[in-house]
Amino acid sequence: MKQQYLKYFPKSSRGDMKKREALDVPFDQEQVHEMCRSEVRDLATEIGLLGAIGFLENEVSQLCGEWHERRTDRAMTRYGAQPGWVAVNGQKVAIPRPRVRYVDGGGEVRLKSYQRLQRRENLGQTVLRRVVRGVSCRNYEGVVDDLRRGSGLKKSTISRQFIAEMTGRIRKLIERRWDGTRWVAIFIDGKAYAKDMMIVALGVKIDGTKHVLALREGATENAEVVKDLLEDLQNRGVATDQMTLFVLDGAQALQAAVKRVWGRYAVIARCQVHKRRNIKEYLAREYWGELDRRLNEAWYGNDYDQALGKLEQTVGWLERINPDAARSLREGMEETLTVVRLGVPDLLRQTLSNTNVIESALSVVGSVSDRVKRWKRGAMRWRWCAAGLMFAEEKFRRVKGYRLIPQLITALDELAHKEGLDSKSQVA
Repeated sequence: MKQQYLKYFPKSSRGDMKKREALDVPFDQEQVHEMCRSEVRDLATEIGLLGAIGFLENEVSQLCGEWHERRTDRAMTRYGAQPGWVAVNGQKVAIPRPRVRYVDGGGEVRLKSYQRLQRRENLGQTVLRRVVRGVSCRNYEGVVDDLRRGSGLKKSTISRQFIAEMTGRIRKLIERRWDGTRWVAIFIDGKAYAKDMMIVALGVKIDGTKHVLALREGATENAEVVKDLLEDLQNRGVATDQMTLFVLDGAQALQAAVKRVWGRYAVIARCQVHKRRNIKEYLAREYWGELDRRLNEAWYGNDYDQALGKLEQTVGWLERINPDAARSLREGMEETLTVVRLGVPDLLRQTLSNTNVIESALSVVGSVSDRVKRWKRGAMRWRWCAAGLMFAEEKFRRVKGYRLIPQLITALDELAHKEGLDSKSQVA
């Protein structure tokens, strides 16, 4: 496996190798080979899934025309999507199945490519081995053709435009780098899968667009897993010498890992939604209304000192009701006011004051994978989560208030100057 695409896949096998090295335990050559074969299978399956989704989209476009294309002679139309599955490497893999209906009310159209993709003999190990070999040689167009033949689809059903598009998608999946990109904010959160946790990083660029940056698997949101994720971002061109806003849910491991990799260039913002929810868990419902009023006055204000004073008054009020609730608010209290301290405008603050952006993406992942009851191995969890994130990313829109991002960058640069740091705001 070549390093530039191996790093997109789970590091569980590397962890085992590091432990053996620390204990000076000799490696079993066959075990190492099996680790490599496992990573190859995971990569091939992921590309096969990407191809299957692309083939479905291609047939829908041929039947209904391109999105937003005005056609008076349209006989069929898109009708949303529902959970479905295709056979990849002899196993069922969940995907969102697009639906098509006749315009005249004649019912639903059965997609021929979907029926072929459900045959278990399609996209088998032999095909996927050829796919990986094509990726390693950068023969991406050949990869698409191998996927087509392995899916039982005729060459005439696949247009040149589709082949070019799929080639670009695979190249982007395997070689995605972020050199020269200015990330103004990075969200980090996790999704539980059985007993494990998939940690996801999502970034917001200077133009307000959102992108999934990285994915890691761990037992919990521990600092080592998150540090590994952030170092992978650094290796793929994400600059760690620019002031960057990190929006976190409050887990100490996340904050510790961010500071270890970004250092003084990290500006931590605690999710206000999580903080409000945590405090309410200590209070009877009769106090929730007053708590909301006090928190809103502080968090929606524009003067940092006044907002901090109001939160300190709220801590005093909570001390008389429930000291544990007061302790919950006091922990990380100033970081819940980071967006106020930076002077983030109200509309943009709706996005950057909480982790709703990344939780929304993870909810799409859940719609794809939550029906799975038996998780056989870590690679399976990684594959399903990655597929859901790719599907979610295709539907991403710019964040609310993206036109106000230049004001945030100015505030971050001023903070860097105050800290004696050189933040490269000129990166686009």
